[in-house]
Amino acid sequence: MPQQTSGTFTIVYNLFSNLGGPDLQFGMDFTLTCTTEAALCQLIFPATEVGMNKPGKWNIDNHQPAGSASSLVFAKAERGTIDDKPRELRGRNHGVMRTKFAVYQVDVAAMKLYTTGVKFSYSINTSDASPAVVFEGFERSDLPNEQRGVIALKCPLIKFS
Repeated sequence: MPQQTSGTFTIVYNLFSNLGGPDLQFGMDFTLTCTTEAALCQLIFPATEVGMNKPGKWNIDNHQPAGSASSLVFAKAERGTIDDKPRELRGRNHGVMRTKFAVYQVDVAAMKLYTTGVKFSYSINTSDASPAVVFEGFERSDLPNEQRGVIALKCPLIKFS
């Protein structure tokens, strides 16, 4: 499985597609680790509606009630590892569908989110005769204002560092 590193973050991933039938199912299986073993916050900007995550906007990928710093932490990512298998479904001939991710460290006890993390994405061109899922980038991310706002709505007392 391919592996990439950026700073203290490493991702190991496998792209996924099921192209039979009128709809395309796509996504990836990945494990993202942080050498500091800090809790991790994952934001997702999905191409399609995925569970409670709305397409075309940043979402905190954690379905816990808002308010505490732990509401920012991805499920079971308290010790610096995210295991995720996002799947999306879309009909053919809708152009390029891209799902973006951003991951940042969270100090739950100090109610602090570190503003330097990592970003990556996968995409598929549903209009291609033979569509393929493509992994895009794995690089440093400095928390943009749009993501900062989403985080502050979920946890108004969070401090950014």
